[in-house]
Amino acid sequence: MVSGMDEPAGYLKAMAVAMEALASAPPYCLIGALALGAYGRPRATNDVDFLVLADSTVPEPFCSLLAKKGFSVDERWQAANPMAREAVLRLTHQEFPDIPVDLIFAGAALHRTAIARRRSLLLHGIAAWICSPEDLIMLKLHAGRPRDFEDVLGVVKNSHLRLDFNYLWDWADRLGLQSELSYVIEAARS
Repeated sequence: MVSGMDEPAGYLKAMAVAMEALASAPPYCLIGALALGAYGRPRATNDVDFLVLADSTVPEPFCSLLAKKGFSVDERWQAANPMAREAVLRLTHQEFPDIPVDLIFAGAALHRTAIARRRSLLLHGIAAWICSPEDLIMLKLHAGRPRDFEDVLGVVKNSHLRLDFNYLWDWADRLGLQSELSYVIEAARS
């Protein structure tokens, strides 16, 4: 994975450098596996994911900000993933080339709401804008991969969180994810 660098420290460094670059950009929040560190059971990850508020998927404003901090567009990944090109911009950094940073453009209502509800939290001593636990749950249920269900289960089981279940059920109804939400809530109880 990460050559010559402590993996967790490398991911946190990539996250911190990207957040410095995005400080003057439109609102954003950390999502994905790194956000789990704030609410659930952390797990290994292959990238750093940011949800960014943008009127379009024109990446230029983000590219110039991130280029000043040493990031560049991963043209090979972009070419190999034509379906994702409209929604995701993958970047690499010269200091940690094996840790991709993905900018996911907030096009859906859930994405825009997640950014509006973001929270400033300390993640391993780094101040970060992170999506709320409820929004992380819904984003992961919507993605629907097996590891996402495990991630959601860890968040729902976190006894320190006071989850807004009305909010969760509202979004589950909107997205047609009632059975998925019901499944993780029942699994968390048992």
